[in-house]
Amino acid sequence: MKQLRCDVFVAGAGMSGMCAAIAAARHGLSVILVNDRSVLGGNASSEIGVGISGSNHGSHNTAIYGKETGIIEEIRLRLEYYRSFEGYGKEAVLDAVFFDMIYNEKNIKLFLNTVVGKCEVENAKITKVYMRHSVNSNEYEVTADCYIDATGNGALGYEAGAEYRIGREGKDEYGELWAPDKADDFTMGNSIYFETADAGREVEFKAPDFAHDISKMDFMKDIDKPENFRGLSCFGPHWAYEYGGQVDILNDHDDIELELRKLIYGIWDYVKNSGKYPRAKTRYLKRVFAKAGTRESRRFIGDHVLNENDVENKVNFEDSVAMGGWPMDIHAPLGIYDSLPASNFVPVTGIYNIPFRSLYSKNIENLMMAGRNISATHIALGSTRVMGTCACLGQAVGTAAYLIKKYGETPRGIYNNHIKELQQLLIEDDQSILHIKEKAPSATVSATSVKTYENTSLDGYMPLERDYALALMMDSKRAESVDIFVKASNSTQLNYKILTGTHPETYLPENITAKSNVLIGESFEGWLNIPLNCEVGADGKIFIVFEKNDDIELGISEKRTMGAVTNRMHTKESCDKKNHDSIPLDETKTGYTHFDHDYEEKRNILFKDLMPKQSVFAPENVINGYSRPYGTQNLWLADMNEPQTLTVIPTQSADIKDLTLILDNRLDLDEPWKYGLPSTLAKDFDISITASGEVENYSVRDNYKRMVKIPVNISGVTKIEITFAKTNGNEVGVYAIKF
Repeated sequence: MKQLRCDVFVAGAGMSGMCAAIAAARHGLSVILVNDRSVLGGNASSEIGVGISGSNHGSHNTAIYGKETGIIEEIRLRLEYYRSFEGYGKEAVLDAVFFDMIYNEKNIKLFLNTVVGKCEVENAKITKVYMRHSVNSNEYEVTADCYIDATGNGALGYEAGAEYRIGREGKDEYGELWAPDKADDFTMGNSIYFETADAGREVEFKAPDFAHDISKMDFMKDIDKPENFRGLSCFGPHWAYEYGGQVDILNDHDDIELELRKLIYGIWDYVKNSGKYPRAKTRYLKRVFAKAGTRESRRFIGDHVLNENDVENKVNFEDSVAMGGWPMDIHAPLGIYDSLPASNFVPVTGIYNIPFRSLYSKNIENLMMAGRNISATHIALGSTRVMGTCACLGQAVGTAAYLIKKYGETPRGIYNNHIKELQQLLIEDDQSILHIKEKAPSATVSATSVKTYENTSLDGYMPLERDYALALMMDSKRAESVDIFVKASNSTQLNYKILTGTHPETYLPENITAKSNVLIGESFEGWLNIPLNCEVGADGKIFIVFEKNDDIELGISEKRTMGAVTNRMHTKESCDKKNHDSIPLDETKTGYTHFDHDYEEKRNILFKDLMPKQSVFAPENVINGYSRPYGTQNLWLADMNEPQTLTVIPTQSADIKDLTLILDNRLDLDEPWKYGLPSTLAKDFDISITASGEVENYSVRDNYKRMVKIPVNISGVTKIEITFAKTNGNEVGVYAIKF
């Protein structure tokens, strides 16, 4: 038995465990990170292959700039950076980046293929954890100041005797609308992914003997109903090929995986050999992933159980430490065999905070949780379980471990006595927490250029065949007028109305505040002035809704100006064209039942001469205490391509240990692989720091990070100049400068 000692013990090296270990290590703690498999990443690993979704919900969330930041965004950007060299396949780059992130931290000792066993617990505290290597049979006894369970299935907490539950709460427990009437043991099920590839010629497929003959299975009668989300495809992975929620998700694990393999091989056999999918003739089954991804099992009980109402009402917890935004995506427990749709997507309509009290055990005093095993109901877990959110929970508890060591506290003691310090540490490390402003330096800021708030690049026209809205972030309290580009075939009247909202973090129209119209002459084509004369909403936005008119076309651009978003508005008459991602509205207050924004990503209504003139991209935004959009854009954007210079002059000479830049990483873009590195992200830049008449110079090249921290250790700084020489293809943007 080998004896080991560390400051913090992290069980599980999925996204939450990795981020917990990295956060703790970067704050100087010694970390033991244990994983029961040979690769990192959990459900995102190369052996399971699920994408890293998060609060932005694949750009469907109404908090359009809603992506998580912090360590998880550093991981995502590193994935994009490595992929930009075109020398990696998807699975290879996952392993490369995940191992890089861990091995780059000298304070982390990683144990792979190592299973957590028994715990010793005294006076409600874990005193020892035992673990065993599955290959060399080495056994270890580990002691630590605190313990983090990021195993998903709750292996560590279970051994420690932490209170938990499995299954669905009944309606009466938390007053959740979407909970079943009675509690039961059902969970969401598991899925195995698979990949196909094109052979370039026709190829045959012979199913293995164990494969299901799905042509004879009952679920096939509804397989192609769009509202059930289970259609067959010849192109590979599908989340809805699911099973296990109706059996014992833990004890029947091997049986569940066998059933999933029977399904996958049977599905591919049907796609290849039924004759109904001609595009499958040249495709072959490239890979069935090694392991099923798990959605739900044990959920530990903390001092607060996050529930549906917390998520839907976006409660502003005093101990908020992370944010979420994925819909309450609640899968049918019978999986592919269920007669109900594969999932019930309950919109969250924005982003919300998650409290620290849901991240530590109620009855084991030195145990914290991160990932899908946190203290949440089955319904709330439908939102918090995605890996981008889980990673932020990991960063929160990893940072809390530093304060536990610093003050000799328990996690509950951190909540009671040091929660404000934890929140500030997280924000300093670029973790996003809604409503909390960071301490900002006192300085004056100027720039060589500032982008004008407009979109004038005409790429085509969009018929006004339905009601469309132009939503604008504003920095003024009133809006007087704006010009839009229109084309009218006949003399007509453009009717429009103004809607406003109340949530600064999201685009959510809630009330009609004004209605008006403008006359347009025959064969008109050009800029049209739209009088507004309205108050800006409490959310810092206005929604200008142009009503359906068959005689009018709106000028559009394929490019979306930061802060200006085009929305489809759905009335009762057009609701047949909405889908499960459409956002519900209160028709009595807005006149609309739903709206969409993501499907107009390439059709953005042109606008200019917004009055009063807006300074939403002003350079002084970099010291306003916000590092993401909240009410307004909160960043500096240059008006032209590089080079551009940002100059910061401290109000008083400053002693600077580290200079930190938070760069524009396109928070409206979500998962890796789709977009590449953000076009506005600074790639090459130079920094000159003036102190006591002397100038120190620093250079950053080939940057891919959103947060760039440069150790400088200079006293008496009077000026900082940052010259951006190159981005990844667009004007440069900066959210914050900290020192």
